[in-house]
Parts: sequence; structure tokens; C-alpha cells
Amino acid sequence: MNDVRAQRNLAAEQICSVSVGDSNKDGFSVNRNDMLLKAALDQGIDYPHNCRVGVCGQCKTKLISGKVTPMVDLALSPLTNAEIESGYFLACQGKVRGNINIQIKLGQHHVVPEQQVAGRIVLWKQLPGEVIELRMALETPFQYEAGQYGFLAESGSFVRRCFSFSDAPPAEGVGATEVGFLIKRLPGGEFSEWLFKEDRTGVKMWLHGPYGVMGVDDADLPGLCVAGGTGLAPVLSILEKRLSSSVHATFVVIFGVKFANEIFAMDKLEALQARFPGRLRIIPIVSHEPEGSAWQGARGLVTVPLDDQLGVDYRRSAAFICGGLPMVNAVEQKLLAMGMDPERIHADKFMPTG
Repeated sequence: MNDVRAQRNLAAEQICSVSVGDSNKDGFSVNRNDMLLKAALDQGIDYPHNCRVGVCGQCKTKLISGKVTPMVDLALSPLTNAEIESGYFLACQGKVRGNINIQIKLGQHHVVPEQQVAGRIVLWKQLPGEVIELRMALETPFQYEAGQYGFLAESGSFVRRCFSFSDAPPAEGVGATEVGFLIKRLPGGEFSEWLFKEDRTGVKMWLHGPYGVMGVDDADLPGLCVAGGTGLAPVLSILEKRLSSSVHATFVVIFGVKFANEIFAMDKLEALQARFPGRLRIIPIVSHEPEGSAWQGARGLVTVPLDDQLGVDYRRSAAFICGGLPMVNAVEQKLLAMGMDPERIHADKFMPTG
């Protein structure tokens, strides 16, 4: 009997309570030493997040009381020194050591359950800038939200990589039967080198997801999108969804690549421009174009157009930034300096994997 009671006591000690602010209604329990974000998502709790690997900062959480051990080098964290000193940590990298009280906004997003579906490549198209437009016809309808991403893998392969959906999702509750991606060739990258080697039309693939939270905000707010390279994929998804959901929202899109001959998918942006006349302005910008070339458009980094002359009311707009980590960080800092509300800045920071 004593052994049974001891085992029960030990089991009870391994369960930690997580309370949120002063409210009891949002509380939940996790196992001791669990990562907070994963434990919450596994229970279907709508916890803000995106990358899950300690890069994006979307799961930033303030620890009010209790103990959480960060499992990432704080020098590499997207949190500022001031935030760390104030008790903030990343839920995706935070190991719960006991009962905790946290400050975080839950329930702000629509949670889509993870799914794994099979499909076949129905479009494999080379675009400028070593980008492949890939489309998959799916055997089972797949649900996702605008701006989310999923993992792709060839059937029978253990190599899988994550890519953002470039299409707007169908109506809520309706699964997509076909999905699109824009995939950049990464020299030495096992998946992208395989994909670029030859036309992969007809190849069976697996799609697992969706992941991330991106593009959630007041649908009628004016929007600013800044995309670097294939960061254009989630931007296209967000644009189509939000322009369709509101008759008032307008958007400015800054789309950056290195050279003019690397600009891709402008037809997709222009199709949205024609579909929603007067509501979408597009600014392609090149950062490394040689002086004296035929390019007549904007030059420089994507942060260059972010000034008072852009015609954006930064204080009442929402921003959606997608691309490489340094680019996204630079844009975030520029938008904050222009007076944008940090709660209105939504970012998807791309990092190579594998």
C-alpha cells in the first residue's frame, strides 16, 4: 500500500500547473520538464507560435512566477536584453520545472489540427532566381490558414523540409485538394537539390502540417507586406485571403531580390492587382543590380522604401514580413522606428534546415 501511495505522490509531483495571468479559465497542466509550447499545442491550446525552433519570437511569454529553463543560448535568442531581464522566455524552448504563472494572449488564432496527407506533383515549373513553382494534388483534403507552412517529403524518403503555402486556403472548414509552394534552390540542400535535378511531375509526396501562426489581424486594416525572395509565398497566401475577406483593406507589397533577372511570380501579384483594382500596390526592389543596367525600378535593401514617402500610415497598419532572418529583423526595427504597433507586426523568419 505504501508503495502504491508513493507512486501516486511521485506521479502527482510530475504534473505542473500553468496559470495565465489572473484568470483561472485559461490554465492548463503539463508534465514536468516538458517544453511549454509543445505541451500546450498537444492539448489543442491556441498558443501563439510560428517557427517552433527559437527563431521567430512569436511564442514570447512573460514568466510571472515559477521556474522555466531556457533550452537555447540567450545570445542567439530573438528576445532583447530588456525582455529577458523582464522575465520573458520562448515557450518553444522553455522547459517547465514546476508550477508556473505566465502572461500570454491565448485564443487569438484559429487552431487547425495537424494532418498528414499524400499527393502527387502536378506542376513543376522553373522560375527566375532558381525558384521552382511546385503544385501538389492531394488525395485527402487538407486544411490550413493563410501564412502557414507544412513539411514536404518524397514518398519513401526520410528527408523532409518545411515550405509556406502560396495559395489562400479555401473557406473555413473546407480542405484544399491542391496546394502550391515556391521553393528556392539551396546549394547543397538535400531536398532542394533533389527537387531541382529534374522535372518531378508525377512524383508521390507527403505533406505534414500545418504549422505556424501568421497573418491574423483585423481584416479591414490597411496592410504592408515585405517579402524577401520566396518569402513571397506566404505573402501571396495572406494577400489573397485578406483582400477576399474585406472590401476595405488595401495593401502595399515590397518584394525584394538581388538582381532584376531574379524577379519571379510577378504574374501572381499582378493577377491579384487586377482582381482587386485600386487595393494593391507592388514595389519590386533589387539590392545588387549593377549600376547602369536597364532596370528602372527601386534599388537597395527592402528597408529603403520604408519611410514617410511610402504613403503608409504606420500607426494604424498591420505588417506581414517574410524572408531570411536578418532581413526580417531589419524590417521589424525600421517599422518600430516608424511608429508601428509591435502587436501589428507579424513575421515569418526563414532559416535553412538539414
